[in-house]
Order: sequence, then structure tokens, then C-alpha cells
Amino acid sequence: MSIFKTLLIPYDGSPACISAAEKAFDIATDQGAALVGLKVISFEGELVPPSDQLWATIIEDLKKKGRAVLDDLVSSANNRGLAISLEVTVGEVEDEIVAVAAASGADLVVMGVGERVGMHRVNVRRLVKDAPCPVLLVG
Repeated sequence: MSIFKTLLIPYDGSPACISAAEKAFDIATDQGAALVGLKVISFEGELVPPSDQLWATIIEDLKKKGRAVLDDLVSSANNRGLAISLEVTVGEVEDEIVAVAAASGADLVVMGVGERVGMHRVNVRRLVKDAPCPVLLVG
């Protein structure tokens, strides 16, 4: 009997996120779970937004780059015989992880933390409190 049916992997390509993805792949293989990769585009601290037209162009460019980051995750999953669906969202990292976890029916969030880049900006206490499922942190 499987405990986990869907795993969410917030991913930014950092070493901690790569380690977390490997752990998620192990769990998915063991449990027969589906995988969802998530790249969040976040603008925390931005005080002066550009014009609406320029903003739309910037967002679209960053979404393309976010999908390119997730391509590495797809390759790694496929090399292990696993399929993975992808999400690229824009917003506060914690809010987006919680929202995608809920929308995808995730049973577990597996994410890397502890780096000086990437996902280090996540308020882990808030994420663990607000997430609709358990959160496994990999350093």
C-alpha cells in the first residue's frame, strides 16, 4: 500500500534542490507516486515595477527560463524511468508552493534548503505550517 501518491518538488537547479529531487525520485520509485516539478518566479523586494507591457515581457521571458531550469529535472526523472509534470508560477515562494501542493493533491513536498542561493529565501516555518501535506526538507 502506497503512502504517497503525488510528490511536489519545488526546484531551482541549486545543489540542495538537486539532492531533494533525487530523494523524491527514490520515494516515487518506491511508492509508485506521480511527480510534479515547480519553479516559482518571485520578485520579493521589488519596489518599482516596470510598465505593464514591459512587465509582461519580463514575466514571459522568466517563465521560459524557469521551464529551461525544469528541463534538467525532467531529464533526471526520465533517466530513472519516471514521468513528471511541470508548473511555473509567479508569486511569493511559500504561497505558490502551498497553492500548487493543494491544487495537485500532493501528499508530500520534497524540497532542498540551506543554500545561500535559490530556495534559501523560503520561510520554512511558514511553509510547514501552511502546507496541506508534510514537507520533507533536504539540505
